[in-house]
This record gives sequence, structure tokens and C-alpha cells, in this order.
Amino acid sequence: MTDYSFEDPRDVLARHRLGAKRRFSQNFLISEPTVRAIARAVDLKPGERCVELGPGLGTLTRALVASGVPVTGIERDPDMLHVLHKELTDHPNFHVVDGDAAQLDVQGLLGPGGPVVVVGNLPYAITGMIARRLVDQCANVARVVVMVQREVAERWLAHPGERAYGAPTVFLSAVYAIDHVLDVPRGAFHPAPKVESAVVQLTPRAEPRAEETPTLQAVVKAAFHQRRKTLRNALRPLFTDTDTLDRALDMAEVDGRRRGETLSVEEFARIAAHL
Repeated sequence: MTDYSFEDPRDVLARHRLGAKRRFSQNFLISEPTVRAIARAVDLKPGERCVELGPGLGTLTRALVASGVPVTGIERDPDMLHVLHKELTDHPNFHVVDGDAAQLDVQGLLGPGGPVVVVGNLPYAITGMIARRLVDQCANVARVVVMVQREVAERWLAHPGERAYGAPTVFLSAVYAIDHVLDVPRGAFHPAPKVESAVVQLTPRAEPRAEETPTLQAVVKAAFHQRRKTLRNALRPLFTDTDTLDRALDMAEVDGRRRGETLSVEEFARIAAHL
């Protein structure tokens, strides 16, 4: 990673006479070692392009632009937009647009070109949705490095049979290889959030483990709706009669006496294929 000068967000806030806004769920990363660790994980390479979702005060942005790679920030807070224009004016490879990351269209934003690396520290409720949309939006996405609530990271990284394993795990791991990068304590932020955080890296699979069809969505959601039910009982509402359900399970080679939380992505996909 190319070296750069770290700016404490508290100093930047003071310089611009600003504070964190609750309505934007703003918690600014103030730990220099953590910022550097994230930048190393992002590992921007020549020929790549970077999209940073919610760059805020530009704390991580400074490390990203130091790589020389073109970086496009998407920010919706007018005050943060003003700060970014003022603070990063000396970096010709940085461009910021006024927009909502939840409505992100990477291909429309960047157009054709080299591999895209997406980086973000977003409100936890929409991070998973954005990650799943990226797969359909841009074939050039090389990797996604995001900060999420630690509990969310545990769900994404869970394996069949584990307590944290659920529908989000199935849908994300179907299209991404998911790796844990680092845990981030509450004290690394200003103001400190109520939850612990973690950074994870999502790498699109060359061949998805399953296609997220409406049928697969229905099967997975039904299987996890009442986790303690057997798969046969959980899926019964999706079928007109139990004979059809039993035939589908037999053809998928899945024992209906198992619980949904024990099934792999591929097993869910086989069941959906026979509905």
C-alpha cells in the first residue's frame, strides 16, 4: 500500500464545524491502524477502478487515492460532499458524486473499463442488499470490501448447522466467496456505535453455486421461517399436496426429516429446481 497522511476525523469535523448526524447513521472511523488495515485488504492494483460508498470525511478515501487508482465516491450528505470537495481537491484521481448508495448502478456510473473494487461502510440494514445487487449490475466487480455489524458478518460467514446460518448466508454465499478481514471495536469510531463491527471481503464466484430465482427465495425463506421444523413440514405450504413435496425432495436427494438450517446452498438449489 502506498503511504499517505492520516487525518483524524475529529480534526476534520472541527475544521469544518460539523458533527455526526444520527439520521445518516454516521460513525467516523478514527483508528489509523484500522484504516490502514482496510486499505491493505482493498489492495487496489493498476488498471482497477474503485467505488467508495459513503466516503464521509474521506478518512479511508485518502488511503485509496494514494494508490493512484481512479476512485469514485458516492455520498448523499451535503455537508460531507462539501468536505470531500475541499479536503481532496489535490487528488485528480478522486471524483465524488451526490447519490444514494442504496440506488447504486455501478455500470451506469463508471461505464466500461477495468475491474471494479467496491468499498463501503454503510448502514448495516442495506449492505447485504447492495452486495447482492452488485452481482447483477456489473460483471467487472472484482471484489467488495465492506464494514458491517459483527453479528451480520457472523451470519454471512456461517456454515450449515451453525446457529448464525440463515437465508442471508445462503443468498450471499451462492454468488460470493466470503472472507473475514478484521474485527473493529466500538472504540475505533467517533461517536462510538452501540455494536461491534467487522470488515469482510466478498469475491464474486466465477460460477455461482445457485441462481437466486423467486423459487429459490421461497424455498430458503420457508426453510428458515421456523428453524426447528423439519424441512418437509417447513416446505409444505409451498406445495399443493404432500405427494408432490415428497417427490421433489426425493428427486433433489434431500431427506425431508432434516432441518433447513443443515442444508447447503446446492441442496436448496436442487429442491427449487424440482418445484
